[in-house]
Amino acid sequence: EALARAFESGAHRDPRAQGVGNDELTVRAHEDTQDAELVRVAAYSGLRQGELVTLRWRDIQFLGRKVTVSRTLSADVEANSTKSGRFREVPLPDQAAGALDRLSRRDDFTGPDEYVFCNRFGRRLDPSALRRRYDRARDAAGLHPLRFHDLRHTYGSLLVAGGVDLISVKSAMGHSQIST
Repeated sequence: EALARAFESGAHRDPRAQGVGNDELTVRAHEDTQDAELVRVAAYSGLRQGELVTLRWRDIQFLGRKVTVSRTLSADVEANSTKSGRFREVPLPDQAAGALDRLSRRDDFTGPDEYVFCNRFGRRLDPSALRRRYDRARDAAGLHPLRFHDLRHTYGSLLVAGGVDLISVKSAMGHSQIST
């Protein structure tokens, strides 16, 4: 949550950057809010970065409180399969469902085939740019050097701490082996 708050407040942005107009400030505020919600979805759903940036609204089932993960990004190419080669359904805890619900209420880019997490033009987020913003927000929040992928580990740890059996954790995280 500290990381999400750093995004929402814009603490990761360089305060020495040249002044911009009100329209650009509004766009940046929307981007920062989306990045905060992306962090929440990552930490509370365990989706990989490549799965998050290829997630579309048709993959979200609010009534069933789950996400169908069927695509990922590999070498900057969107693949119609996941790392394990199989689709999976991931349950949505309150925090992730709330983040997605808030995003679904934005004014644009909410059609079934549109990306959940998109740039200002509705296109897929650039993972490298996302990683740079993440690193700056992490540092602004005063957190020790956590990688973006560590948000996925957070999810697995929360499941285990909540008493979820390892077979279910393996399935939700899309691991092919229980030892992972």
